[in-house]
Amino acid sequence: MKIFLAEPFFFLSETRDDHRGRATSASYVRATSRSHIDPTMANDGGIVLALLLLIAALCAVFYSSIALYASAPTKEPASFPARLARLLSGWANVGNAVTHGLLIVVLLTDKGRYGAYFPDEVNSYAAGPVCLGLINGLIGFFSLRGGSLKVSLGWNTFVALAGSLVPMVWPKFIDVGMTTWPYVTVFLWFAIYAFESTAFFFSAAGVALKDAPGAKAK
Repeated sequence: MKIFLAEPFFFLSETRDDHRGRATSASYVRATSRSHIDPTMANDGGIVLALLLLIAALCAVFYSSIALYASAPTKEPASFPARLARLLSGWANVGNAVTHGLLIVVLLTDKGRYGAYFPDEVNSYAAGPVCLGLINGLIGFFSLRGGSLKVSLGWNTFVALAGSLVPMVWPKFIDVGMTTWPYVTVFLWFAIYAFESTAFFFSAAGVALKDAPGAKAK
């Protein structure tokens, strides 16, 4: 499963030395309990909230711009709900691919710092995020070009279920990542969550609207 998911690759150390970003030999221990975190090294809750609000603002602009585009007249008659669902699902997958691309750049351009938090990804040249980025990009392109949204829904459902149920994915991020990871990676994970949620729900809506006029219109 690790080959196909970026998030399960993100194993986090919960121990640090006196200089943030440098790990001791114990940094590579995979811990899941919040009680092992040194409270003096925890992230500032206000900054984490600010990052979340920034993602919310970006999502509002993202949704609004695509809704505006979807409302434009086209040569073919199209159902606005079906068109909007397809566009949001497709662009969410593309956005997820772009976000994983940014994550790859972050991990590989500062291995000394991020290797303490994501040793497997750094040592494997971000093989997991690369795979996820490519798959999401292809799924998004396929959806935007009028392909069956059932393919998109299948992939997005798999990602949503695996991410929610595998302890080392979103449960790990919620329990440990938000309080200890570098702010850049916290921001990117918020973005990944937003794109994954959008892709899942709107691909499901698009499939439900499959019989609506213009459901396959680009």
